Amino acid sequence: MYDVILVPTDGSDAARRAGTYAIDLATETGASLHVVYVVDESAATLLFSSQKLSDMLKAFTEAGEQAVGEIADAAQEAGVEATTEIVRGIHINEAIVSAAERADVDLIVMGTYGARGIEQLLGSTTTRVLSHSQIPVLAVPAGETE
Repeated sequence: MYDVILVPTDGSDAARRAGTYAIDLATETGASLHVVYVVDESAATLLFSSQKLSDMLKAFTEAGEQAVGEIADAAQEAGVEATTEIVRGIHINEAIVSAAERADVDLIVMGTYGARGIEQLLGSTTTRVLSHSQIPVLAVPAGETE
């Protein structure tokens, strides 16, 4: 049913829960995971920081490497093959959908609430992915996955 499952992560608890759910699903179906972190290059993020742009992007990239690494390590411990990718984007939802299309995934599994505080005022990333993706999206609620 599923060969490749994409899990976008922002390092939040919600993303970790979605990662755990995706790992369990991959174990059941024999799928592999593709774990993605989007370096947020939106104007809101860049304007509200006192850091230099290059320092900020470097910090985001390092945070992304840690976030994708956590899920990929958990997947490998469960015997699930996992690849990781760090991408950059102004619109996180579009970057996620593009990454899913490039990786030819069968399913996107993501949490319903993450670390993007200001974006909650404008509509969640998950809601935007749901409305723009031609690939099925499984939204994992903020509660426990068990």
